Amino acid sequence: MLQLRMEESGGGDREGRDEISLLVEELIQLSMRSIWKIRKNFEILMVGQNLFLIEFDLEEDLEVIMEGRLWLFRKSVILFDRLIKPIKRAQIRLTLSPFWIKIGSCLPEFDKKDLLHAIGVTFGGVIRSEINGDICQLKINLDVQKPLRRGIFVSVDNFNKSWISFKYEKLPMFCFGWGRMGHSLKECPVLNPVEKEKFKEDPNYTLALKEKSNLIGKENMKFNDLSKKVRVQCPYIGGTELLPTSFIASMEENNKAQRTQTISQQISLEEAIKKQ
Repeated sequence: MLQLRMEESGGGDREGRDEISLLVEELIQLSMRSIWKIRKNFEILMVGQNLFLIEFDLEEDLEVIMEGRLWLFRKSVILFDRLIKPIKRAQIRLTLSPFWIKIGSCLPEFDKKDLLHAIGVTFGGVIRSEINGDICQLKINLDVQKPLRRGIFVSVDNFNKSWISFKYEKLPMFCFGWGRMGHSLKECPVLNPVEKEKFKEDPNYTLALKEKSNLIGKENMKFNDLSKKVRVQCPYIGGTELLPTSFIASMEENNKAQRTQTISQQISLEEAIKKQ
């Protein structure tokens, strides 16, 4: 469930907020269930601003969801991390998500395996890599708080360098001005109006960074139809409240199915949900 940031001036406003929160929770539940093809049930609980606890009845289902990342909601990345034990909310840092990167054509003198490894090291390591003829791609963990990288220069010899471009699979909404995911150029909180107009005419980043998504067909249409009504708030990467130990413990102790838990976070800088 997404928590809404709305002014509280009386009981009527609170009631309205609760009604909208319920609507959002139902939409998220329906959206996830329409996309996640798993064997058993799961539940989504709100534990903070744009922060959720997801409980799975089956360990294998959690593995399927973690392996299937990244997942998008309203063109924004959903970040996941497994919750092993109770943790202070201020200690939660959800900033990484796996992405597949397809690299541009490289010179024949480059060994493809070595090249993929070298590129992966600049991202902190390679999760997986694939080479299919001239097509090379690697899976890495990307920090969603940093601007996207458009490519990399690779030294050919002591005097020359070759530019290798990147394409990101399932790339969500991002700013054409400074390459940050989670908002468009128009909604950028960093750039001033003059800079926005400049980048509108001559953007630093373009849709050339996007590789075709595997999420196609009826499932994609159904997911978009369910999620288009929801617009979420700014990113949450920590706070001062504690994630209640009793809340976590009670779920573990009373859950006969031994549910596996994971923390998820909805990342976006779109405007807050408005009551329709």
